[in-house]
Amino acid sequence: RPPARPARGAMARATLVRAAALALAAVAALVAAAAAPASACSCSVAPPFLDAVAASSLVVDVKVVETVFLPHPINEQGKKAVWSARLLRSYKGCAPSTIGLWSGANPALCGVRLTVGVRYVFILGAPNSDGNYRVSLCGRFRRWDDLSYRDQQALRKMRPNYYCPNMPQ
Repeated sequence: RPPARPARGAMARATLVRAAALALAAVAALVAAAAAPASACSCSVAPPFLDAVAASSLVVDVKVVETVFLPHPINEQGKKAVWSARLLRSYKGCAPSTIGLWSGANPALCGVRLTVGVRYVFILGAPNSDGNYRVSLCGRFRRWDDLSYRDQQALRKMRPNYYCPNMPQ
């Protein structure tokens, strides 16, 4: 009589108990994840940069000059990061000489971090009630130095003819 048979049954029961415990833990993790509020950033596929420029009404070339407020990405998620930028050129639309830019606190909220002293090209929407423009991971902007030579040349060839008499300077 082989004594291995009862040992094999005991091992099978132990393996079954471990598998059941693992499955229960996985289900608990899924339930906990489903109960947590969703706050992940989700963006649609962006069109090529120059196509986005052509379709927009406000395209500006700015240099970030100051970080006005930079919240902690974890402890202050409900707050907005704010920067001040100097307008170098408006390719499309009217913009003030100083532009306020704001973003979410962290990348999970589609937030970005802008760098003081860096030149950016932004495709902007309407300003908020404070007069600041939203920038996000889903927004259309590029560092000037990261634009392709072709995109830089196309922007340089744009000759805006905008007269904005009522824009605050």
